[in-house]
Amino acid sequence: MLRTIAVAVISISLLGLSACGAPRGPQYQNVRSFSEGLAPVQANNGRWGYINNNKQWVIPPKFEDAQEFKDGRAAVKLNKKWGFINKRGEWL
Repeated sequence: MLRTIAVAVISISLLGLSACGAPRGPQYQNVRSFSEGLAPVQANNGRWGYINNNKQWVIPPKFEDAQEFKDGRAAVKLNKKWGFINKRGEWL
């Protein structure tokens, strides 16, 4: 329950930045849940990457789709193919 509330608060905060046209920081189209310290985020260019709790890009937005991390890896789609990356964005 607490995790759900925290995710909702963070998501609303991130979307608020985009809605108010804040001059600083990345702009987002979509934000998924934080897991293992990172959240998949869709940038304005339509590509997905990952941000940390400080809203900084850790893995640049280059994927067609991206899922949450679990056990140190996340499923991502690139060139119409799915695979797994680690928290540094390296393919596994």
